[in-house]
Amino acid sequence: MGEGKIIEMKPISLYEVKDILKERKSEKELTYEQDVTLKFVEKFAKLTEKQTNDLLKGLDEIEFLKEDANLKHQIAAALPTKLEQVRLFVPKDVEVSDEDLTKVLELTKTLGEKL
Repeated sequence: MGEGKIIEMKPISLYEVKDILKERKSEKELTYEQDVTLKFVEKFAKLTEKQTNDLLKGLDEIEFLKEDANLKHQIAAALPTKLEQVRLFVPKDVEVSDEDLTKVLELTKTLGEKL
């Protein structure tokens, strides 16, 4: 089994994971881990590329998420539909207004209802 070199690490959406793995699968056989991941994202990645990008742009407008790409992608993957679910994503040391949490919920709930 060949060792790969990590060139860059950055958060990506489930849609992008699915796209990358489908492309790889067309070129060669996937490893066990890649195959399991592809099956997972095919089942749970419900947003299109445009919906994902629109959601990430919307989340980028919210103050506590502006500098946290990881958190934005986690929220986009989970699509919380309740305020309590949104709160679970916020680190304990970060103060967030109810208004900002509600903005996140409005964005994710709107997309979740379309699925």
